[in-house]
Amino acid sequence: MKAVVCIALVCSQCVVAQHTTSKYLLDKDTKAPLRAATIHNANDYTITNDDGHFVFYSTNDSVTIKMLGYETLKTTFKALSRTKDTLYLTPKPFQLDEVTLSNKNILQEAYNHASTNYPMEPFVEDFFLRCILKRNGELVKIEDFSGRIKRDKLLGAKKNFIFQLLNMRKFGIEKKGMRADDFNIPSLNDVFQWWSNILFLDSKEYRFSGLKVIDETHQQVSHNPKNEEDNKSSIGHFIINTNDYAVKERIHKINPKIIHKIPYTKKPFIKYRTIDYFYKEKCEKDNKNNKYFIANAIVDAKVEGYVGEERIVYDVSFELIVTHPFSNLSTFKANVNGKKELFKLEVPYNKEFWETQNQLPLTNEMRNFINKAHNQKEYRVISNF
Repeated sequence: MKAVVCIALVCSQCVVAQHTTSKYLLDKDTKAPLRAATIHNANDYTITNDDGHFVFYSTNDSVTIKMLGYETLKTTFKALSRTKDTLYLTPKPFQLDEVTLSNKNILQEAYNHASTNYPMEPFVEDFFLRCILKRNGELVKIEDFSGRIKRDKLLGAKKNFIFQLLNMRKFGIEKKGMRADDFNIPSLNDVFQWWSNILFLDSKEYRFSGLKVIDETHQQVSHNPKNEEDNKSSIGHFIINTNDYAVKERIHKINPKIIHKIPYTKKPFIKYRTIDYFYKEKCEKDNKNNKYFIANAIVDAKVEGYVGEERIVYDVSFELIVTHPFSNLSTFKANVNGKKELFKLEVPYNKEFWETQNQLPLTNEMRNFINKAHNQKEYRVISNF
């Protein structure tokens, strides 16, 4: 009996406490929700959603909440348990004349420091990915992934991606019979290429503007195409940390001056073109590895198509959340073809996992879409749950 008691005591000591907190994050002055603020500690990462809401799980008691242009909040799960449901971040107070703009070309310095700031050797990161497709404003497909990606490096013209998907849920409707205007969602490989390929831009193709101060340690450099006639060029900006010259944020979007010049791709019964797109990446530094990684990324695109005289507009969006930037490389096991179209991937659905995960809660719009009694004579439902 004593031996049994001893074993029970040892096992109980092996259990690691799991902390959790759920809060809303607002701007202290304007009371506006802060979207895509980072919540993290040495073990885990998450971000706030459009409403400024976040749910954070970790075995580590410390919690850091931060966003560019705001004072960082360092606290603990224990302290947060005693606070109200709403937290506030304070805008950083600084006078413009107190900040000296660097005489250095900080974008060139960011290029020069890339091999120091970013991982250039194989690594694995754990991620959540949400994919949404709308047709004329109505949901058509939703798909959420929990998985892992093995990269040979973060940056570079050619990158190799290998994927291990752990959980997936998907729900979509398609009209029965052949449809000339079916829209295929890209592959995992395509999506991750978008978020890595253009962290830096070719100075031969782009003109970079003067600096804009974000706060005492961050400056913004905007870019525009040198050739305004180039319908492939985009506008946007980089926000660079002036202490180590790491790119903390990148926005890359369509140049409104060239939308009318974008040609249609023509296929039997349909022609289509992209009339809007928006890429955004936020990078964070992992203190364990002393390297930056893409912590959160978004792609939104709008595609205009015509089937005869009928105009159809597709809105497609992808959001990436990295929860463990440098996870265990030895336990990685590839299990899917990353070049396969996303909605055609087959991964088992785990009900308990999706009901308890904290990164991709379903919105009311999504719940209504899933629960809606679709006309079974006209539509067929494609789902794994």
